[in-house]
Amino acid sequence: MMIQLGISAFYHDSAACIVIDGKVVAAAEEERFTEVKHDSSFPSNAIAYVLREVEIEDINQIDEICWYEDPKIKKNRVLKTFNKHFFKTFRNRCRYLYSYYFDSPKNLLRRHFKYTGKIVYTDHHLSHAAFAYLTSPYKNAAIVTIDGVGEWETITISKGIDNKIRKMGSINFPHSLGMLYSTITSYLGFKPNEGEYKVMGLAPFGDPKIYYEKLNSIFTESNNKFTIDQQYFTWEYSDKIMFNYKLAELLNLLPRLPEESITQEHKNLAAALQKVYEDKFKKLLKVAKKMTKSPNVCLGGGCAYNGVANVLAYEYFKSIHIPFAPSDAGSAIGACLYNFNGDRKDNSSPYLGEEPLDIDITYHLAMNIDKVKGKYYNEPTLLKKVAKHIQDQKIIGWVQGKMEFGARALGNRSILASPRDASMRDKLNSVIKKREGFRPFAPSVTAETASKWFKIKQGVPYMNMVVEAYEEDGFARFNKFPAATHIDGTCRVQTVNKYQNNRYYLLLKEIGKLSGAEVVLNTSFNLKDQTITRNPEQAIKRFLDSEIDFLVLNNYLIEKI
Repeated sequence: MMIQLGISAFYHDSAACIVIDGKVVAAAEEERFTEVKHDSSFPSNAIAYVLREVEIEDINQIDEICWYEDPKIKKNRVLKTFNKHFFKTFRNRCRYLYSYYFDSPKNLLRRHFKYTGKIVYTDHHLSHAAFAYLTSPYKNAAIVTIDGVGEWETITISKGIDNKIRKMGSINFPHSLGMLYSTITSYLGFKPNEGEYKVMGLAPFGDPKIYYEKLNSIFTESNNKFTIDQQYFTWEYSDKIMFNYKLAELLNLLPRLPEESITQEHKNLAAALQKVYEDKFKKLLKVAKKMTKSPNVCLGGGCAYNGVANVLAYEYFKSIHIPFAPSDAGSAIGACLYNFNGDRKDNSSPYLGEEPLDIDITYHLAMNIDKVKGKYYNEPTLLKKVAKHIQDQKIIGWVQGKMEFGARALGNRSILASPRDASMRDKLNSVIKKREGFRPFAPSVTAETASKWFKIKQGVPYMNMVVEAYEEDGFARFNKFPAATHIDGTCRVQTVNKYQNNRYYLLLKEIGKLSGAEVVLNTSFNLKDQTITRNPEQAIKRFLDSEIDFLVLNNYLIEKI
């Protein structure tokens, strides 16, 4: 038996996983335990959790630890970059070198867990590519990886054949689509490595033509590659402010402060950024098709969360696979799968985290007996009651089974509501989530009925592609689901089948019996600035702190007193 522990850490979305004989059996992100969004710290809590899940008391029982990047190669890039900006980077250089030597993976594992065994380092983009390809159903696929930066690479094109991955082309730092997207995210007053979703949601409200040419002018393209003019950016030497005054001069627009209102100009800039990203992405896809001649493509790296752009891959490929956690968190899994030499396993399930226990639920109900009351139902009765509440425009906190791994709530740690009334979208944004009103929500739909409502070419179980809704008789059919449809008539759909998430699937069937459509609005179970709910204790607290109408924990239907 081969036991691997995979780890990603120190940039964002730190995570750990356990892989046994090529099968992922447990995985979790550090943020779920610390409640720090996108926590980049050493994932000691996540490591402890995955070890408990497989009943390993001594970490030295595992065969190897797979680290998601190569620290030595990364050090070469960081120091070479710092040398270009010697005086500007003195403090950062000192901090980095201290961390490199004192907080190396070897030292941290020895310090926290007394680990003395084997550590395997895998190139950052190779970990991304392996996670994307080795969780796909394909034996032959192009692999396109785009993120901020790995060791050196910011974009790689690879080919996967029979479980082997061969790199075919790359673009290196500082020329990075991911860094550009994060920079403009920061320029628009949102937090980089977190607020990119906001920019994507804001883009349909703007006109890209206003700033497109200005943003596009920073690129120089040659021989299927591009460079980015660095005079506008500081990401080579600063980890705080990513742009300088020259970018403001180019755009003729001052950066937005987080507390300032969002103007039409900000919307136009978001639209231009999305259009520039899509245009460069399409060119990369064309190159990937030419290089690999594969009918399929796997997308990896944090930029694979750009669901609007992802669908463009259909222009060159018949089929697309995007894993459930394409950012750095998933690279912990990718590093393990790449270094496993046995037969390939089905690792398509994102449900890899903690599972609520009835004993914990009853305990926390008892601790809040003056605030909530809960009743246990068998599954058919429970699903009928929840479906009726949703039909009656009630908001449901839904906690079931194993916690999802990755940024999306996929029906196990979700807030559910009816998609049929536009006011529900406004209520969820303003009252429940307390976030910007332009942020869209996603519909979950049974896999077999998805094509009835949405222009969808294949199943989208991980909610990572944005598709259009059908129009019918001159009226947009998506008007049936205005709360889950964006201003441009698109939806970030999740298709649900009974094999991957049976209880959620059955709930959708019950909703369909009442509404005529097996569709529900699904958003992550968290409130403003919170991580996704992990356990019954968190769920009950957030239920009490919000205007969610009912909470479902396993078979318990809970309401406030």
